[in-house]
Amino acid sequence: MRLSIFCTMFALVVGGLSHEAYAHGSSASFDLVPFKTIALSSAPSITIPIYKSSGHHGPAILLVHGNSSSSRSYVKQILGSLGVHRKIFALDLPGYGQSGKMPVHLPLPVDAQGLPLGFPQYQSGLVEAISLVANDAAVNAEVVVGWSLGGDLTLLTQGLGLLPNVKGIMMFGTAPAGAQSPAGIQPFKEPNIPGLPFTLGILPSFGFAFQMNPAALYGFDLGASFLDPVPAYAPAPINQAPNVGTAYVRAFFKESTRLSGQVPWIFYEDGMYRADARARASLGAIVLGFAPQGPIAFPDEIQVLQNLAGSPATSADDIKIAVLHGEEDAFVNLDYLKALKTNGLLPTLWKNKIHVIKDAGHAPHFERPAKFNHLLDGFVRDL
Repeated sequence: MRLSIFCTMFALVVGGLSHEAYAHGSSASFDLVPFKTIALSSAPSITIPIYKSSGHHGPAILLVHGNSSSSRSYVKQILGSLGVHRKIFALDLPGYGQSGKMPVHLPLPVDAQGLPLGFPQYQSGLVEAISLVANDAAVNAEVVVGWSLGGDLTLLTQGLGLLPNVKGIMMFGTAPAGAQSPAGIQPFKEPNIPGLPFTLGILPSFGFAFQMNPAALYGFDLGASFLDPVPAYAPAPINQAPNVGTAYVRAFFKESTRLSGQVPWIFYEDGMYRADARARASLGAIVLGFAPQGPIAFPDEIQVLQNLAGSPATSADDIKIAVLHGEEDAFVNLDYLKALKTNGLLPTLWKNKIHVIKDAGHAPHFERPAKFNHLLDGFVRDL
């Protein structure tokens, strides 16, 4: 779809953002308009906006955004030609975009030793939000698309049996891990955070707001600001960014964009101003194992992938999974995804291949929308 067509449609539907402002990446801001808002059952003060495309052709598709982002990252699907044809829904996860946030005066919960526990509304609440929206009578999603963290969350929601109507899952920018993860191949690209007892790439760590601090108990701070300086061990050109938040958001895009810093303003705004920093810290507490196990244990992602293959004993059908990857993704290691396939850990893989999108980074849905939308439409047709 030509950019001029998209920009014109964008201004007409959303308002407040001109063709020229969008095309030149100005600081103009906008919001998609929810067609419905629901609340978490476990925390009614946390509201979840749901957005809908103009299309009516099913099956219904639910788009789940990544960490420090929002539904706006999917604007080229919702307002593009795909959304004009197909019935597409999106949400803002708790703590992001226009969703409800925890009261600003509440500090991040910690344990008796001062280790961060995080807010359950920003932990299990993410899975609850996806389940509530997917199963809402006005949505009834049969296909769920997850970007980055959104892919992980979709797998967890599926593994908990909370997506009973889903026939297909698409994930991109996601590196699912578990007890059976391929040995010797790291999910995330190097370099990794020095001093951690496990391997975690530098760029994912920015998304959780980890910052090295020799005076801290574990050698780093969990609730660091997105305005902190970029550490010296970060790779080029990320180390040329003015702060951690800018570096993290730049890393969503292909190398030339990371170097130039010419990133669409909505991504900076979503990551650095509209996301609750405590949501990132709450996720970090889960990653580091500080948060206690909730009432429902999160499943092993690799096991979830294997369980997508239906069981003849129960007459269950296979749930297909499509795996996409931006060729210049600065986060996810393509060799790891290939190893999942080689080791038989993706038994229902669509077309039995990892679909690599050229000239795109971690956000191929935004950088290469025509290619991404073609793959998504083809996946839906094949279900």
